[in-house]
Amino acid sequence: MYNNDNWTTHGGLKGWGNGYRTRRGDMRPIILAMLKTNPMHGYEIISKLEEKSYGMWRPSAGSVYPNLQLLEDQDLVTSTEQGGKKIYSLTEDGKKEAEHAGEEIKRVWEHKTAHAKKFMELKVDLSKSMDLIHQIMMQDSEEKTLQLKALIKATNDKLETLLK
Repeated sequence: MYNNDNWTTHGGLKGWGNGYRTRRGDMRPIILAMLKTNPMHGYEIISKLEEKSYGMWRPSAGSVYPNLQLLEDQDLVTSTEQGGKKIYSLTEDGKKEAEHAGEEIKRVWEHKTAHAKKFMELKVDLSKSMDLIHQIMMQDSEEKTLQLKALIKATNDKLETLLK
């Protein structure tokens, strides 16, 4: 049976689930890698990471902004004010640090995004199934409800065999 601890009350996996959340200290190289492409503000970094993970991971502002401040304190990034937002750019030392961390981040990121893409494709299929289930339930037929429950149980039993 699936591990219920990995599911949120909204019906989806927490973060990237099963170890896909970043560990303490991982944000530093991830932020440096993001800033390697071009200067960004904090919310843009958060949004790009969510986009890059196919929506499966959205780092909190509480993990991004303190890291940006720390990187600035360490002279790895600088910030400028533009339109009321702090835009962060890599310094020369920051570029060197980003290069150093880049290959490891790329390897980890490729693995995680491949998983996220497959999961999101399955989630689309599951969403279609949920729409059909809703339509069947709206018919208010006890017979169809019993058939649906049996079908879902059989499906879950088959899914559990894939875990073995």
